[in-house]
Amino acid sequence: MASIQRSNRQLDNSTRRLRFVKLDRESLKLLIFTDSSFANNRDLSSQIGYILILTNSKDDANIVHWSSIKCKRIVRSVLASELYTMTNGFDIGTSIKTTINKALQINLPQVLYTDSKSLYNCLVKLGTTQEKRLMIDILCLRQLYKRTLISEVKWISTDGNPADALTNNKASTALSRLVDTNTVQLQTVGWVKRASPTMSKN
Repeated sequence: MASIQRSNRQLDNSTRRLRFVKLDRESLKLLIFTDSSFANNRDLSSQIGYILILTNSKDDANIVHWSSIKCKRIVRSVLASELYTMTNGFDIGTSIKTTINKALQINLPQVLYTDSKSLYNCLVKLGTTQEKRLMIDILCLRQLYKRTLISEVKWISTDGNPADALTNNKASTALSRLVDTNTVQLQTVGWVKRASPTMSKN
């Protein structure tokens, strides 16, 4: 019955669907947007979500994977929930990146986006946390970033994060724009230039 209802809803809203545009393989990048909501579910569990997007130099974009689930690990802070969703997004992103690399014989850059300033600082500005159980995940991501297996880590505004709609009960203009226009428009707040130890801001 549920599948019939979903099919009927899709027929009634034929314009509301994912469309895929042709991307230039020479400038492909895999963007991973992550977001979480701390203890926002009825059982006080945290919701974590991520969206994986393939894009090119023209900002054309296709959604290739997404997820929104309850965090199965014990979460005691906002930083912990943000970190867990980033590690989940990176794991799936790496699987997709490996598949694309072998299929197209390219080296696909992988870029992580978060709207959590504290997580961003921990990863690229060597910030610290008092939660010992988080340190291993943070150190692993730092090493991946240092070895350029993660091409970039960027801090973006919440309004520009399409994954925000996967963890909160509110509409996201960023996600709507992505689905409707197959383009990604980023509102980057902070990032790091690898050639320089200082952070740049727009």
